Amino acid sequence: MKKIRIALIGLGDIAQKAYMPLAASHAKVSPILCTRNTQNLSRLATQYRIDETYSDIDTLIKHKPDAAMVHSSTISHFTLISKLLHAGIPVFVDKPLSYSLSESEILLNLATQKKLLLYVGFNRRFAPLISSLHRQPDPIQIYWHKNRVNLAGNPREFIFDDFIHVVDSLRFLGTGSLENLQVFSKLQNNELASIQVQWEQNGTLLNGTMNRISGITEERVEYYTKGNKWQINELNTGVHFQNEKQIPIIFNNWNSTLYKRGFVDLFEDWINALEKGDFDDSRRQDIWETHLLCETILSKVVTN
Repeated sequence: MKKIRIALIGLGDIAQKAYMPLAASHAKVSPILCTRNTQNLSRLATQYRIDETYSDIDTLIKHKPDAAMVHSSTISHFTLISKLLHAGIPVFVDKPLSYSLSESEILLNLATQKKLLLYVGFNRRFAPLISSLHRQPDPIQIYWHKNRVNLAGNPREFIFDDFIHVVDSLRFLGTGSLENLQVFSKLQNNELASIQVQWEQNGTLLNGTMNRISGITEERVEYYTKGNKWQINELNTGVHFQNEKQIPIIFNNWNSTLYKRGFVDLFEDWINALEKGDFDDSRRQDIWETHLLCETILSKVVTN
């Protein structure tokens, strides 16, 4: 079986923790490494026994990988993805596509023109405890709380680098068009410290919060249907409440962290999309809607 030559570009924390172990162990993938940090490049190539490595994107492109995964800083996404798409290379990128909505639109249009797959990685959609909620019909209320400690930041970076997880996950769990968006935010010395958003989709109330000056790093999801409540903690444990009874939700002891957090199924979906070989318009629209909603939320924060 001919393997898919996939280049991993930018070998920072998320690439090393999540994607390199998956790419290096996947039966269908032959990984290629690309980073300007030659020390990291040498160390990781040795660790994972990878022969094909490059220290710049232009040389990589000349050797025509079958696909590329971009794990570099958000500020570099537009330039790197543009080069890859113009070269006819399908792209996976860590969220977001860009800090700029207009740049995101350009990239999505370019992928459509080139008929290339452009895939944005939102691992929470594939976390088993979240995807199982997605299968529960007729939600009444959905709450997503994601908090951090001492990390107030630039509003655009706060929303597009971090809060986008909450926004996209709520969109994934909801159905139908979005209505009645409300945004409440707290700034501290011109930095965004906390935010709460809520909207309705098809009769479901969706509420997302992030406090980055909290006393604890935590993530909690609450999902309500008639007669039921599910509470998921840190994507890896939970409780189903029904008729005043509590049913624990736990994983097998052998399930890996990457599986629990959705990276295993996300990577498999990326490979399946590559094998399918086209960029379907519903995927493009889904990516656009998440980025557009983040930009709308940001505009309300700035106005407030």
